[in-house]
Amino acid sequence: MKYIEPVKSVVLFLLVMLSVVLTFIIWTYTPDYKFIEQTEGKEILVGPQKKMEDVIRPYKAIYRFDKEFTGTVSNGVMEDIMEAFQGWNVLDLMPVNTNITADSVNEMIRTNNCMTVFFTGEIPYSAFNSIFQFSDKELPETTFNRMIIDWSNYNNKDLQVFFISSNNELLMRSHVSLENANQFVRNIIEPAKTYGTFKEVERDGFTSLYIANDKIESAKYTYFVEEKPELFKNVLFTNLNNVLRTDESATTEKYQDGMSRMMIDSKLKSLTYVYPAAESSVRIEPSKLLTDSFEFINEHGGFTSDYRYVSTSTTNNQLDYQLYLHGLPVYSDQAINRITTVWGDNRIFRYKRPYFSFEKDISAEKERKELPSGSEIIEKIQKLNNVDLSDIDDVVVGFNLTHNQSTIVTLEPCWFVIRNGISTKLTPELLGGVKNGLE
Repeated sequence: MKYIEPVKSVVLFLLVMLSVVLTFIIWTYTPDYKFIEQTEGKEILVGPQKKMEDVIRPYKAIYRFDKEFTGTVSNGVMEDIMEAFQGWNVLDLMPVNTNITADSVNEMIRTNNCMTVFFTGEIPYSAFNSIFQFSDKELPETTFNRMIIDWSNYNNKDLQVFFISSNNELLMRSHVSLENANQFVRNIIEPAKTYGTFKEVERDGFTSLYIANDKIESAKYTYFVEEKPELFKNVLFTNLNNVLRTDESATTEKYQDGMSRMMIDSKLKSLTYVYPAAESSVRIEPSKLLTDSFEFINEHGGFTSDYRYVSTSTTNNQLDYQLYLHGLPVYSDQAINRITTVWGDNRIFRYKRPYFSFEKDISAEKERKELPSGSEIIEKIQKLNNVDLSDIDDVVVGFNLTHNQSTIVTLEPCWFVIRNGISTKLTPELLGGVKNGLE
């Protein structure tokens, strides 16, 4: 018993020393950290990213020489025109007529030494900010779909440029101070003297149509197509782990994650993505609508082929881009041929588009085609009892897309009537007076 107290003292001393040692070790311990390499999330792109001017492009240009029209729809010429616009100093943009009539527009286009550039859709001025250098810091919140360029005074390095909005009946005027005016005339105006002649089709109380007098030389193409529905799913849904798939039918698949949904239609080779919570009735200005729509699509490389801006509906914040090939629009009743965006509350509400792109043409299947002249087509249309030229937006050459096999398509050049933005193929039966969708 006499040793109990000394033992307690020794044990207590050892415990205190152990505590001190452990505390010292904890205070002075430096862990052997291993460097953890950071990996950045790889951005998924469905296709190449583009510039605004790649999707805003005219579809036709006509020139007035000595009371005669020449013109072209050549893709190469449209590219040259847009390139010539680069860096233009646009001065003194101002309204001239807020209620311009169709007859006044026709008279302006008939003026000698003027070229008219036609765009399918109404374009906000701000969309040309990367092309023109506007002297005005604040551009008007309005649009245009035709440009008339008067080159009669180019020797003084001055061009007079008019912007016309068919929807708003608005005429704006400006001047362009052009140091290289001679180059513009040499590259853009002089070649137009060799273009085919165009006929003005006058319509009482409406703007005229301008149609090629010569027969149209084109080609029938066959393409392999690449289909990318899986890539679109990956870019449109933020958390793929939450995405559920269901088969709605033999040709329809549905993907949803509780916040959004995407439908895949393998028959029309299209997808429709909807984010219901973003639905909004607040009207968005055309300039912001175009910018938001373009940036949304371009962020994931959604312009997978030659898509061009063609229309805006501010009543429901909708904006459309038409599929083109070799400078001609592509239409089809077998596949979707437009990208459609509906903008909502600070984000996309609805996104509908093709999920295929042209991959490679099959050269052995290429076939030259000759189409009737525009003048011949107009004469045939005028003989139809169920078609009024005043109801037509335009008569254009485009490609009719049909499926040969799942991954092969044929694109055949044809004449189309465009009315209210809807295309109708002019078939021999139609031109013969058979009842049809133009009624």
